[in-house]
Amino acid sequence: MNILKLTDQEVNRLIKSLKNCEKSISGETPLIGRIKDDTPVVDFQNHVQYQLHRYRNPIDNNRFSLHIRFKDTNDHLIRIDINNGTHRNPNGEIARQNHMHIYHLESNLRKDATAIPLPDEISDLTSLFTVLESFLKYTNVKTNQLE
Repeated sequence: MNILKLTDQEVNRLIKSLKNCEKSISGETPLIGRIKDDTPVVDFQNHVQYQLHRYRNPIDNNRFSLHIRFKDTNDHLIRIDINNGTHRNPNGEIARQNHMHIYHLESNLRKDATAIPLPDEISDLTSLFTVLESFLKYTNVKTNQLE
């Protein structure tokens, strides 16, 4: 599998495949203010290493993103944007404020250039922490208890 040229079918398989955090996600996170950290994630079956990234705006706690990106290339496999504003797709369509980006190979575009609606499984957008729980389940990432 070439992570530089994944098909949509390979991307869906990677999203659904079992992944494990190599360390616990930090529980030392403020209830308000900026959060920005990475947790190493590995998919042993597909031999892929990722980074699970959490980011929360330092001023607006309701504005945040979560993503899993390939460690070797920094390309996103999947990213969730919450309250980060609308997104204009390459075809001109506007994606709503809360949306998702999934790796998609298309000539002359970034692999995460197109935004799509959030899946039904990610519906409680109350906080970064509630979305993180749904995101980990959706992407089949297993983790230890928070430190």
